[in-house]
Amino acid sequence: MWLARPSRARVEREILALRKQVARDRAQRYAAYLRQVVNPTEPPVALARETGIQTLRALAPAAGKMPLRILAEGDSWFSYPLPPVIGDGVIHQLQTLLGYSIANMASPGEEVRQMLGLAQRQEIITRLKDGRIRYDAMLFSGGGNDLAGDQFITWLKDNGPVPPPDQMLDDDAVSAGISLLEAEFNELIAIRDRYSPGTIIFVNCYDFPKVTGIGVCTFGPWLKPSLDYAYQQMGVGSPNHTQEDPVVKELLQRFSKMLQTTASNPAHKFFVPVPTQGTLDPNTEWQNEIHPSTAGFIKIAKKFQAALSKAFP
Repeated sequence: MWLARPSRARVEREILALRKQVARDRAQRYAAYLRQVVNPTEPPVALARETGIQTLRALAPAAGKMPLRILAEGDSWFSYPLPPVIGDGVIHQLQTLLGYSIANMASPGEEVRQMLGLAQRQEIITRLKDGRIRYDAMLFSGGGNDLAGDQFITWLKDNGPVPPPDQMLDDDAVSAGISLLEAEFNELIAIRDRYSPGTIIFVNCYDFPKVTGIGVCTFGPWLKPSLDYAYQQMGVGSPNHTQEDPVVKELLQRFSKMLQTTASNPAHKFFVPVPTQGTLDPNTEWQNEIHPSTAGFIKIAKKFQAALSKAFP
């Protein structure tokens, strides 16, 4: 039996509908956060449901602590909506550690180019200059989806001679990709400087996963297919990845180095790369190729908590 593929027009309609749904969800989450900040008598059950805090109790900071006003933008590391634990991620765990909610605008699968594209750039600007609230901190998780996924093959050598595993990266391609990310982070800093200069930006550096070929639901794997293809093109089999892959580790270290270089620029005040690399046990604290387990998300959240505590003693 012959089955017709969906038309391009139908696919485009579905993509547009999904984008509108994401925009509505972001607006609802932000409205719920504002109601909690401006009107703290709002019933905690409704706010927990709308802000993504998976608890029915009213969160409250520890005795003697004033809640920080925190805006979060990012990818699935900040908002992880997939099994086995739905409603996980760094921000969910950080809210629990801090004892109060965060304005979490993160959406799974987002790349930095999308977060700083026109629509979401305007959202970020609107929130940073919102007269009802002044944000002490902005948490940002971006770059992982720009580097991993189908485009991971872009950063790899795929013709002989076969290099050592730690030399599999195509330096020219990686430098170009990292330079683009650097320009986008500079844009983020410029937006903050213009609309909310006192807000400190805290950036996720991710961590080093094993290349396991494990995805989740219909998503992934993100890394192993590209590595397998690159080695096949060179006429050899892909090595057995029994630990942190040196290629992935090197790529993420270059990403982190770019963030550190950006932070060291005297013109870039209040830009803090959070030292998350080397935090997770590669054998026990990853649930798939690019996402930590719940225990892993808690450990990363504690890194953000420590960075916040250092900046706001």
